[in-house]
Order: sequence, then structure tokens, then C-alpha cells
Amino acid sequence: MHGDPDARRAVITAMRVAATAGGTRPFVGAEADVVRAMSEVLGHSRGDEPVDLTEFVGEAEPFASFDDAEAAIRGWLPDRNDRREAIHAALLVPLIADEPDAGALHAARELARRLGADDHAARDLERTVSARAAAAEADLFRRFLAWKTGEHRDTVRRRLARHEPVVATPPELVTELRRRLDAAVPGTVGHALGEFYGDTGFDIPGTPGVLPLAVLGSHDVHHVLTAYDAGAEDEVYLAVFTATNAQVGGTDYMAVILLQWHQGIKLGVFEPASAALDPHQIALAAQRGSDTRVDLTATTWDWKGLLDVPLDEARADLGIPPGGSVPPGGRWDAAHHHPYP
Repeated sequence: MHGDPDARRAVITAMRVAATAGGTRPFVGAEADVVRAMSEVLGHSRGDEPVDLTEFVGEAEPFASFDDAEAAIRGWLPDRNDRREAIHAALLVPLIADEPDAGALHAARELARRLGADDHAARDLERTVSARAAAAEADLFRRFLAWKTGEHRDTVRRRLARHEPVVATPPELVTELRRRLDAAVPGTVGHALGEFYGDTGFDIPGTPGVLPLAVLGSHDVHHVLTAYDAGAEDEVYLAVFTATNAQVGGTDYMAVILLQWHQGIKLGVFEPASAALDPHQIALAAQRGSDTRVDLTATTWDWKGLLDVPLDEARADLGIPPGGSVPPGGRWDAAHHHPYP
């Protein structure tokens, strides 16, 4: 979410290309709203040189053609890896609509191909609105589990096919975590995590019928640290936070969550849900994740070491900006009835 002014111009241009389906329709609706919201964040990115992005989010088309937009992005982002980040931002746009936006998705996919920024996520996202949706969705979920556990995708595929846990959770680890949460001092991360499980009714990861501790353990701590509730829209905002915080893999994870909790497409073990999203909350979540100093998704991150640390101290040490939907001392709610500020 940072970078020089040209990089930020490229991101917003790529998003606009998707929102207008390659310049074939007006720049209006929820797709335009999310591009404008992201332009506000990127235009005044903390610690970076401010950049005026208004010409890219107005009613008038800033480029005469798709080719001109592509050429501009290529000039601003000569490095192929940087272009992938612009494409990842563009892929957010098709998933904002209440139904997957095939026109926007096709434009983002075509832009990725032209820029040499193609990747598995782009192909799988396109296939979710095609006859190969089931295979693409399964592949997304497998790659999400591989990212969370560090296991190879082929290993994940074989274990899922045999209906085995991707990673075994020794029962003693669950027992030890439960003991620590029960003994946690009020005000600590561990006490807040215990309240999260108690209020929502969720069981500790690794227990029968729940994803392994290696998959959900750190994720549940992310809820506590960011104060994002456990409802469908909160899962998406936390996923956006995670995508911009993660050094690797965060975009695939965000795709899984958007499809599962926004579009209502079943990808994993949970029942899906459809949630209406606020583009400004998405932009704020992206900013919070980008500003957080520590990669909270790294498999080397010691989330258990935070359980005895005061919650406010942990947030400050990690550099997590204020936000979320659960106020200090507030109750957690899997249906999310807390208003966002």
C-alpha cells in the first residue's frame, strides 16, 4: 500500500480498468466506490510523498483506450513483480459487487496477461465465474491451507482427499492452550482470546471438527489484536488487513475469504455467508494492515508468546493502528451487531 507516486498511480489505474471493464462502461457503482476509497488511502499514504489521484477517479476517462492505460502502468511499474501487486488490487474490484462481476474480472485478467503479471490467483478467480468453478475453488482452498501451514500443496491435496487433517494437532497442545486461557490475567491477549471463544461459542482450533491449531490459532489472535468481530463482513475486513500485512500469500487468502464470506461460495469446512461490504472499511483495513510493522502471518511469528502480554501493549509493540468493531471490554458476536465508526 506504499511506494512512490508512480506505483500508486499504477495501482489506481489498474483498479479503474477493472471497474470500467476495460473502459467499456461508466465509472459508477460499488466498483467505482472502492477505487475512490483506495485512492484516498493511497493519495495520503503515511510516511510517503502525497500524490494527487483525483484525475484517475473522476467521471471523465483518464485514458483514451485500454492500450493507453496498459502502457501507462507498464511505464510506472517496469518491474514485473510490482505489476502483480497492481493486478492484485485490480482483482479486489470484481469481488465487491453482490454478484461476481464477470466484466471487471475479465478486464483485470486481460490486464494481468498483457503486463506479464499472470499468476494462479488470477486464473482461479476467473474460473470461479466459469464452468470450472469447483476445481478453481478447491485449488484456492488448498493453496490457502498450504500458505497457513507451510505444507506443500501436493501434500495438502493428498491429505484432504483422504479426509485427513492437513496438519495434526496433538491433544496436549489444545489442553495446554485451554489451560493458559483459563489462567490468563484480565487485560492480556490470552484473556481476550478466551473471551473471544466464550462469547462466540467457537471451540479452540485442533479440537474435533475444527481446523487445526496451525491453521486457525494465529488467525483467532488476529481477531483479538485488530478488534475485528467474527461476523461475515468482519472476516473480510480482517482478510484485507492480512493481505496488506502479509509478506507472501495474503492475496490468495483474501480471495478465499471474499468468496466464502462475501459471495457466499463454499470453499472450506465452514458454511458460507453473504455480507454487504463498505468500501471505506475495506480501505481502512488495508491501511491498518500495511501500517502494522510485524508480519502477523509468518509461520515464525510466535503468537503464543503474546498470550501473557497486556493487549494494549501488544498492539503498540506490533504497530497495529486503532480500528475494528469491538470496543475495549465489548462482547464478541459471530453475527456481528456492533456498528462500525
